[in-house]
Amino acid sequence: MHLCVNRCFICTKSETNGDKNIQKSPLSGDAVYKELSKINGNINQMSKAGVVSKLRELKLNTEGTTEILRKRLKNHYRKQKLTNANLLTVSKLFPYYVIVDFEATCEEVNTPNYPHEIIEFPAVLVDTEKQKVLDHFQAYCHPVLNPMLSEFCIELTGITQDQVESAPLFPEVLANFEAWLAKHKLGTKHKYAIVTDGPWDMGRFLYGQCKISDIPYPQFAKKWVNIRKVFSNFYKCKRFCLKLMLEHIEMIFEGRPHCGLDDARNIARVLLRMVKDGASIQYNERIHLTSRDVKNTQNANRICHNCDSPERTVMPILSADQNRTATQVRREVRKWESRRVKLSDEDTDEENRRVLDT
Repeated sequence: MHLCVNRCFICTKSETNGDKNIQKSPLSGDAVYKELSKINGNINQMSKAGVVSKLRELKLNTEGTTEILRKRLKNHYRKQKLTNANLLTVSKLFPYYVIVDFEATCEEVNTPNYPHEIIEFPAVLVDTEKQKVLDHFQAYCHPVLNPMLSEFCIELTGITQDQVESAPLFPEVLANFEAWLAKHKLGTKHKYAIVTDGPWDMGRFLYGQCKISDIPYPQFAKKWVNIRKVFSNFYKCKRFCLKLMLEHIEMIFEGRPHCGLDDARNIARVLLRMVKDGASIQYNERIHLTSRDVKNTQNANRICHNCDSPERTVMPILSADQNRTATQVRREVRKWESRRVKLSDEDTDEENRRVLDT
């Protein structure tokens, strides 16, 4: 589709005269949103080449699928128009995000109640204002229930038997991680959110590891951002594994798949691209703990081998405008608690695909 003759059909008069002449729109809120609707409709009719040309003209990133490029251009005009009309809402971003991607013990075929133990605890700290990675944390953990790693696990993760043999137990690693958070004043001076790729890191691996280690589930991990959901909702696409999310924004995986730190770094790259594209990145999942979970487990080995729920219910967090009554909340909790398998079959299938695809 032809974009411009004398000026582009999605440019305003003030834009053609240069940024210095841009003035705040005198339009009402309704008029601004109607104008944005027309702009969005026009962008939807543009070819990929046309969108790329306009993005290049605006000095914006030109990488990604057609849908992502259109979304990027729409967000540019949305931000511009709403800012000029004094209608732009406060940024829906945390100042900092901590991306976590555990690696755990595994077999080529895991039994339903297989007790996964965390063997790599990585984290990457992202500053959204500076739009860059500030620091990272990485530690290996010594497993106690299955101290000998399977050949499959070693090949998949790249973690060696020597690395876990010489590593501290999980409680010490967790304490070191919390000290790392404190060093950056996260949770005290600075607000932050944990980010994961899917529900498994918290609902399965961390929850199960805390039971094994006979320690309380940590406060910082009770709610988090599932990047897959944010990516899917923002770019209006299916939920993709990390590899496909990267491909969707025309990036390639850097490092070794299933190295926890490399996975976390690549998730950070996805998150930073979404920040630049104007995404709202808020908590969207939380763990539902029972009163038994709050207390220290008394016999970790017995519970891990015999408990029919080695993972805890992961519940979605609805946005603030999705008002619910107390009765609706109770019904939601009962619905999620009634599921015998705490992570759905769909989630389990996705996790299996994640192992194969990333």
